[in-house]
Amino acid sequence: MVQDMESDDDIKLLLMEEQTLLSRERTMHSYMQTGLAFTSVGLVIMKFLSGLLYFCTGVVFIILGVLLIAESARRYVHFRKAIRKLREKETKLGYEIGMVQ
Repeated sequence: MVQDMESDDDIKLLLMEEQTLLSRERTMHSYMQTGLAFTSVGLVIMKFLSGLLYFCTGVVFIILGVLLIAESARRYVHFRKAIRKLREKETKLGYEIGMVQ
């Protein structure tokens, strides 16, 4: 009986960790989407508007976009490491929560 309760606690903890990691993945995708949007706006400004002010504004948007995309990549690397650790925990406890068959 006590072992079943421990097992239930283990599975609940694993599911909570899985949910947290999936929310981090959504955040990572949001960073990527925003970075691409900033880059696109910067390119549109530079393409269709002329003048030094518009050129500088476009460059600023492109730099911000690239920085957001780089942050997204950094988060992706951390996300993959966290997923790998979670899968190791699941295997150790005998679960296969995130495995697709």
